[in-house]
Amino acid sequence: MSSLRLTDVEKIYPGGAHAVRGCSLEIADGEFLVLVGPSGCGKSTLLRMIAGLEEISSGEIRIGDRVVNDVAPKDRDIAMVFQNYALYPHKSARANLEFALKLRGIPKDERDRRIAEAARQLGIEELLDRRPGQMSGGQQQRVALGRALVRNPAAFLFDEPLSNLDAKLRHKTRGELKELHRRVATTSVYVTHDQEEAMTLGDRVVVMKDGLIQQVGPPLEVYRKPSNLFVATVIGAPAMNLVEGRITQDGGSFEGPDGLTLPLGSDRSGVEPGRRVTLGVRPQHLEPSADGMELAVRICEPLGDETDVMLDGPGGLDFTARLRLDEVPAAGLKMRLAPKPGTLHLFDTESGVRLG
Repeated sequence: MSSLRLTDVEKIYPGGAHAVRGCSLEIADGEFLVLVGPSGCGKSTLLRMIAGLEEISSGEIRIGDRVVNDVAPKDRDIAMVFQNYALYPHKSARANLEFALKLRGIPKDERDRRIAEAARQLGIEELLDRRPGQMSGGQQQRVALGRALVRNPAAFLFDEPLSNLDAKLRHKTRGELKELHRRVATTSVYVTHDQEEAMTLGDRVVVMKDGLIQQVGPPLEVYRKPSNLFVATVIGAPAMNLVEGRITQDGGSFEGPDGLTLPLGSDRSGVEPGRRVTLGVRPQHLEPSADGMELAVRICEPLGDETDVMLDGPGGLDFTARLRLDEVPAAGLKMRLAPKPGTLHLFDTESGVRLG
C-alpha cells in the first residue's frame, strides 16, 4: 500500500480545453477517497492521470515516495477497475485473474494462492471456470474486482465501476466493496457521479466542477457544511431547497419574495444585516409547524415510510420536503412547514460561498 499525492495537477488538451485545473490532494495510505461531480467535471480525467492513461500537462503525481509523471501505467503498481469491466471475453474468470500475474512472472503456486484467496473474499469460487458471457453483470464486476485484488497493488483506482448494474445489485455490490476495503485496506480512489455512492463509500469526498476541486472532507462534513452553492446542490438527495433574499436590518430574519420571512435564530452566523444571501434548507429538515410557511402540495412521491412532497410556495418558489406521513396528501392541499432549528444554510448570492 502507498499514499498518493497530487500537486497542482493540470490537464489542457490540444485546442485549449482545460479539463483539470491546479488539483492538489493528499490521499493517506489505506484511505478510500471518492471523486464526485457531474459529467465533464474532470474527475475521470484526474483518475486516468493517476493511472498514467492520460499525460499530465503540469504538476506532480507521487505514489508513495516516487514521482510517476513519466512512469508507464504498467510500472505504477496500481490496479484499475473500469465501468465496462474490460474482461477478456475468450478467457475464463480464472484466466482473467491470472493474466497480469503471468506477465509479471509470479510463480504458479503463488498465482493459485492469490486467485483462491481473491475468489474466497469475493464469493466467486463457482465462477472461476466460466467465461464473461456466461456471467451476469454483477458476477463480471466481481471478477473485475478480483483481477485487481490479486495484484496486491499500491492503490486501487475505480472508474464508475457500478454504473452498469441495476439499483438493487448496485446497492449490494457497494456494500461488498466497502467490506472488501475494510479487510484489505488498500489505498483507493473511486470516481462516481452518484452522490449516494460517494456518501456511503468514501472516507473523504472530493466534489469537482469544471476541473476545479470545490470541497474536500468527510461525507457528513460536506453534507452538513457545504462550502458553496454548487456543493450544496450536488451532495444530498433530494436537492437542497434554495431561496434568494436578504438579511433583515435587525439581523434576526431572512426575507424572501412575496413577504416570505424566516427567523434565523442560531443560523444567523454573524452575517451582516441587509446583506443579499441565498438561504438553503434540505428537504429532510422541513417539518410541520403552525407558524411555518404556507405551501401548496403539487406532487407526492411515496417512498414507503417517507414521502417526498413537492410544493408551491410564495413568489413562484418550489420546495421539496421529505416527510413521515400517515397518508399521502392530495394535490392542492395547503401545508405549513418550517425548517428545524439549526438546519439553515446561508450563502453569498453573488459568489455562492458559504457564510458563517
